[in-house]
Amino acid sequence: MGSSRRRNLPLGVLVVAVALASAVPASAAPPAATSSKAKPASTLSASAKTAKGPTVGSTPSKGGPSALKTAIRMQDSNVRRQVAGGPTLDDTSVGADTPELRALHAAERELFPPASPAIGSSWPQELPFPVATTEDRPRVHASGLSPVPPASTPPGSESAKDMSWLAKLDMPDLPIRWDARVVKYLEFFKDDPRGRSTLTTWFRRSGRYRESIRKVFRKKGLPEDLTWLAMIESGFEPVARSPVGAMGLWQFMPETGKIYGLSQDRWVDQRMSSALATEAAADFLADLYRRFGSWELAMAGYNMGYGGVLSAVRRYNTNDYWALSKLEGSFPWETTLYVPKILAAAIVARNMAAFGYQDVGVEPPLEGEDVPVGPGIALATVAQACGVTTKEVEALNPELRASRTPPAQDDWAVKVPTGKASGCGQNLAKAKREQPAMERYVVRFGETLEQVAQARRVSVSKLVELNAIAPGEVVRGGTVLLVPKADAAVATDKPVVDPKKGNEKPVVVVPQDVFVYPDRRHVFYRVQIGDTVRDVCTTFKVTPDELRRWNDIDPAARLVEGMTMQVFAPADADLSRTVVLTESDVKTVVAGTDDFFHHWDEKGRRRLVVTAKSGDTLESIGKQHGVTTNLMERINRRGRSEPLKEGDRVVVWAPGNGAATSANAQATLTRSPATSAPEPTPPLGAPPAPELLPPLP
Repeated sequence: MGSSRRRNLPLGVLVVAVALASAVPASAAPPAATSSKAKPASTLSASAKTAKGPTVGSTPSKGGPSALKTAIRMQDSNVRRQVAGGPTLDDTSVGADTPELRALHAAERELFPPASPAIGSSWPQELPFPVATTEDRPRVHASGLSPVPPASTPPGSESAKDMSWLAKLDMPDLPIRWDARVVKYLEFFKDDPRGRSTLTTWFRRSGRYRESIRKVFRKKGLPEDLTWLAMIESGFEPVARSPVGAMGLWQFMPETGKIYGLSQDRWVDQRMSSALATEAAADFLADLYRRFGSWELAMAGYNMGYGGVLSAVRRYNTNDYWALSKLEGSFPWETTLYVPKILAAAIVARNMAAFGYQDVGVEPPLEGEDVPVGPGIALATVAQACGVTTKEVEALNPELRASRTPPAQDDWAVKVPTGKASGCGQNLAKAKREQPAMERYVVRFGETLEQVAQARRVSVSKLVELNAIAPGEVVRGGTVLLVPKADAAVATDKPVVDPKKGNEKPVVVVPQDVFVYPDRRHVFYRVQIGDTVRDVCTTFKVTPDELRRWNDIDPAARLVEGMTMQVFAPADADLSRTVVLTESDVKTVVAGTDDFFHHWDEKGRRRLVVTAKSGDTLESIGKQHGVTTNLMERINRRGRSEPLKEGDRVVVWAPGNGAATSANAQATLTRSPATSAPEPTPPLGAPPAPELLPPLP
């Protein structure tokens, strides 16, 4: 259950500490293992500890206070997500979002506080108990670290525990080191109600997939008990998703999924296909094992990225996972628990009776057979043709995100319950003839769903239904939609018109500089959610510096939906797949002019320029025109106590019906005295679709 899922960062970012950057040049290094989910160790102290709950402070000395009081900030996570426009930095530390994984993570904060041990104290070592060890494995007599000072109190009962029961357990086909963390997880799964509840749910659900997963690992010659890595990743939930985009049983990030052959678009996400994702995960783990020759390091690389593991090995000059996991600054806290957790789960799975899970009934395997289905066919139609429920077909095909086959040219293999495929094809052919004709439509860059509906003379609600468009989902350029054929479309929607503007031309604010390019087309592009400067520049074949100068924007900042970019597109830029407005389609207004002010002022105020006289202040001039001192300060960008010189020009936003009478002015000042609070922040709107936003730092 890696937390921050930084699987797509380059190796230079995944280095364990900043000081190591020179040891692994980013330009020469391969891309980081995109299965990385834990934060780079270099950022752990600043972010992971904060995100994971309170850090354990130092213990008060004898005679000191019995407890340290810490101020607790109460936060509203939903509002924070609105402010961030998607997942917050804390959200990225959660991992896959399922109830069981959240509960386990909460328990881990108690079992394993996410903090380094206090200076002078030792990390938990292997526990002394009578368990056979490999004879050819060296025993550590000295670690090379500074000696630990003698304890001030006698050793606790930890070393006095009876661990003989561990010697009676059957071992998995993964190497087991009796580290204290492994044992603590075993005790948690054996005795703690939270651990028992979590594993009971997961073992019950594992019946759907574990045999098919074992078959894949067996075919590839890998340890079959790697099956339980999927349980720790997702709890065997194929639709599990992390806040930063990891998906499926094996929690692949998008780029890693593509590397290992898992295609993804709004119609299909093969990361949620248990069969295809398992093949990809097996290949990924096999590659990691070939890189490190250690299953512990391979699993660590799956969690934090193999680039981070490489850096840690080189920096600390050891390729032993257990040694690295105890060294300060080597692995993120999550990775130091990830491997022990998988090994403990594998041990429990091999010894169900010993841990009290012998009575857990597992769910039957999800098995099916393929039926070729044409493009754009709803799974409900497939279910009806096969005589089964829609829920059964959807459970076998979670990768079909819209519960419909993709609107491609070829047939799609849809899984149906075993024994139900016969006769399904004939019934599907009959159902297809009875349905309205559909076709593919590729959304143009900058085109909205409303514009698509208008062009096809169909309602927006119908498009949403046909394409299973989720609430808040943004349909962007290049997206393939299923739409009624042009000759079969029915006009149901009126043209989309802004009721405030009627049929007036849209107003576009432009900088004061004037640009003239005789050999280019001057067009305007309305920014959509998720658009980046790179997207716009690529589409129009211009440079970021040109876009910056034409629009006074910061190329490094996020483009906000609703902005309108003016673009001077070169002659070779193909705009046929882009929605643009020409000069004749818009009304341009230069920023900062009277026209600009009159257009955007929603309170009917008039912009006046007043020449100050001797003794005038912002407050006195504002009082004459019925304007508060706060507003006068904001307009003129100077303090109320700053003296005005005779002849200074002062801007006043006066009420629209002319200068206010003294009575009205006095009333205005009474309602909004100079000491009144500034205008409140308006309500936050709905956040954009998280998957369309740039990654968090």
